[in-house]
Amino acid sequence: MKQLRHKYILIVLSLAGLFIGSCKKDDFTTRLPLDRLGDNNFWATENDLRLYNNAIYPIYITGFGTGFADGTLQPWGVNASKIVYGDVISDNMASVNFMAVPANTYNVPTSSGSGGWNFSDIRRLNIFINNYQKVNASDAVKNLYLGEVYFFKAWDYFEKVKLFGDVPWLNTELNVTSPELKAPRTPRAEVMDSVMDILDKAIGWLPNKGSEQAGRINKNAALHLKARIGLHEGTFRKYHNLPNGEKFLRYAADACEKIMAAGYSIYKYTGVTDPYNKFFAQYSYSGNTEVILWREYSETLQMGSAFSRYYTQNLRHQISLTRNLIDEYLCTDGLPISTSPLFNSADRGLITKEFTNRDPRLAQTVAQYGTYQNSSTAVQGSNNAPKPNIPGLSGNKAVTGYRMAKWFLNDPVDWNRITNGMQATPVFRYAETLLIYAEAKAELGEASQTVIDQTINAIRARVGMPALQVANVPNDPELDAAYSQYCGYTPSPLLREIRRERRIEMVAEDTRWDDLMRWKAGKFLNIPVLGMKFVQSEYPTLRIGTDIYLNENGYIEPYQKTLPGRNRVFNDRQYLFPIPLEDLLLNPNLKPQNPGWPDK
Repeated sequence: MKQLRHKYILIVLSLAGLFIGSCKKDDFTTRLPLDRLGDNNFWATENDLRLYNNAIYPIYITGFGTGFADGTLQPWGVNASKIVYGDVISDNMASVNFMAVPANTYNVPTSSGSGGWNFSDIRRLNIFINNYQKVNASDAVKNLYLGEVYFFKAWDYFEKVKLFGDVPWLNTELNVTSPELKAPRTPRAEVMDSVMDILDKAIGWLPNKGSEQAGRINKNAALHLKARIGLHEGTFRKYHNLPNGEKFLRYAADACEKIMAAGYSIYKYTGVTDPYNKFFAQYSYSGNTEVILWREYSETLQMGSAFSRYYTQNLRHQISLTRNLIDEYLCTDGLPISTSPLFNSADRGLITKEFTNRDPRLAQTVAQYGTYQNSSTAVQGSNNAPKPNIPGLSGNKAVTGYRMAKWFLNDPVDWNRITNGMQATPVFRYAETLLIYAEAKAELGEASQTVIDQTINAIRARVGMPALQVANVPNDPELDAAYSQYCGYTPSPLLREIRRERRIEMVAEDTRWDDLMRWKAGKFLNIPVLGMKFVQSEYPTLRIGTDIYLNENGYIEPYQKTLPGRNRVFNDRQYLFPIPLEDLLLNPNLKPQNPGWPDK
């Protein structure tokens, strides 16, 4: 048994994965001396610190996952390639079967350590923190690796706070007698102050862009994480009536300014008509001026993912985009469809017509009839021509008719690699940095035309969209009415447009659920899930009300017969997830349960 355990550890550490923080090749091939694992002699040299951290990288920089990556991530219930599939619990996407989280049918988990309430990775990080000083190396060397650990610990706690609010802040490796096992939850404010404290230390210790060791994170990755955390916490506090949100917005803005001074820019692939789409269909981001952190895969090391095979080739997870998202794309004059003279309201829902005169990112995110077509037609339901594969037809379906083209890598060579596919994953990109900066500055009342030109307009320039003018922000009565009806407030016109830009640019990058939660806009999930307009002449064999279900205006309504009231229903309790019942039983000091969820 001991020999098998050593063999397993060897595999985990030697195949830890390939990760890029700038533009260098990886070197995670040095193996841990197994006879030293677990004893005090392990913590001796810099190489021990490096090897220990190598096994931590793939826990957090997951990309598309590895192998088949077909597991389900809890508590969200989404596929392991969460960066792509995370939006399926938001108003951006729909799946062939409704998801429990947005439908408010999620049940409180029972088993200890389930439903996201798991601190095993924090324990792994704390083991490093409790032992790294034993290493015979300079403080600068030790702090460099400690900076990596603090970066991951800050990221881990940020994710836990988003899920649960108050969570125990742990600084030591726990054992069965540790008093912390019976400790109460640490207040959210205290946890987030600690997160920012260790993240600032990481920023101070991590190397500058270009001077990091091959394949390791640098200072800008930590700054981007700080910006993301600052925006989330600052806006969550504002819209949920918690104190001190402004200081986190200031953290976000300051971190963005440092990244903006580091030489990044919005990257546009030349010689293509769809530069936005092509950005997400690459084998490498080496030298890409927009990518701050990415995950690389290697066929040589048999370290790959089956993502492109099962996403591009056959739409395995059967997700598609919603009518609500499609309607939010602007027209090419920079106006919304509710006011632009370029949009004919009679064309709404008709894929062959409604993409005309729209933001080019629409046609580069959503497959129209015959676009982003697979090289192979062997897989039933995988193609989008001459028309989408909708409910009522055989094969894998785009249940709304809006099949996603973003992340589409049309390369049968990569599909045939199966679990060794090499499509790379951008994890942190500069476009998000700019969107964070624009929103934080707007929330602070400091979004001047200069700020908008540096951010929103720089992003729009990639696809040739008109610049947003602070002095002449377009009206959108439809979207304003939706905010008023579902959120109980209407953001300023400028903030509304910044939020729109974020939704359009970051769709299918696992940001929308978090955005709805922090804006206290969860009830946007109550907007009916609809798809394209059904045209009987295009689907002569389908029977309305038997094979396919439509709303009163003729749009596909995928959940009409499967959800009560034909729709998802958001409850305020969904702003936080529940703690597992067994954990509440084992440690009564974790109570009270999060609001609205049962505790027994």
